[in-house]
Amino acid sequence: MAVFEAGGTAPLIRRIAAGLTMLVGVVLLASTFSNNLFEVGPDFEEMIDDFRPMLAEESIAAARADLDMLGAVGTEFQADIVPVMAQQLGVTPQEFMASVGTNFPDVAAGVQALPEIVPTFNGLIDTLDSQRALFESADAIPTQDLPATTVPWGLFFAGIALIVAGVLLYKPGWLGLALTGGIGAAIVIATLVLTLIPKAGDADQLNDNLEPIYTPELVAQAGGALDTVTAMGAQMQGEMLPGLAAQMGMTGEELNGFLGATFPATANALAEMPAALDRFEGLVANFADNLDNYETLKPVGFAGIIWTLFVGGMLTLAAFVVASRSRREDDFMVDLRGERKQETTKRDYANV
Repeated sequence: MAVFEAGGTAPLIRRIAAGLTMLVGVVLLASTFSNNLFEVGPDFEEMIDDFRPMLAEESIAAARADLDMLGAVGTEFQADIVPVMAQQLGVTPQEFMASVGTNFPDVAAGVQALPEIVPTFNGLIDTLDSQRALFESADAIPTQDLPATTVPWGLFFAGIALIVAGVLLYKPGWLGLALTGGIGAAIVIATLVLTLIPKAGDADQLNDNLEPIYTPELVAQAGGALDTVTAMGAQMQGEMLPGLAAQMGMTGEELNGFLGATFPATANALAEMPAALDRFEGLVANFADNLDNYETLKPVGFAGIIWTLFVGGMLTLAAFVVASRSRREDDFMVDLRGERKQETTKRDYANV
């Protein structure tokens, strides 16, 4: 077995271990930059922060209630409001709808679009609700208390530290060994204790599940639907109902009483719609604001990055074990040669 030479050169096995350690460091740095993690980390954190309130259980429940309310308005308008108001005004239902289309086009467009808008938003809410468990897991990368922006810095410094440890491993002494073993153990333990592998897998699954629906087309469609419902509510309350009240010879209070007694779903919607529209506006705005963030995250495979980190940590530990064994064998050989030299010297003296 080769020992350290006078110039301080490490034996072959230790040089291989040192090279492997430095290679792992280079791979971690390459993974950090090739995956654009210094941009991905902040974008991921911003998107998670914005989506967290939307995916809360109470937010999902509120969105479902708002959609049920809008659906009830569309049903009640066609089934009850049109025939009753037509009778009150002495016209046919067809004539009443023609008058609404002419005088209140936003109301007509909104009522006509509700049967499509409500199922579309219901599908979006169902998708978000079904992803809550995956989102909560991805939200905990690396932990609940540490933001995702720490991940690229962790990989970066781990890579630098491993390169330094590999360089020191070429030299005699225990410093290089201690750094290599310590860093390798820290990587493996942190990956397992923080459950980064399943969290990264959940983040990738969430990414895949959102990809079919999180598109510029969906964001534009949702924004258009929100504009349609907003315009419908504004024109119904600001123009249509006062106009109908005047035609029917009712005051505003009398009309409100009539609506509450005859069309409860619509009366409830008129009271609740401003708050409901604010919630939907926040939902659509979050999707729109984070579309660029999602485009940054979409091509990134988080599981691959974490597996690279974990396997790198295991290889570093393997390098530490091999180098430690080589060091012990070298020390043993040095001691053995020293003992043999002493025995030879004793024999020489004895012969004299």
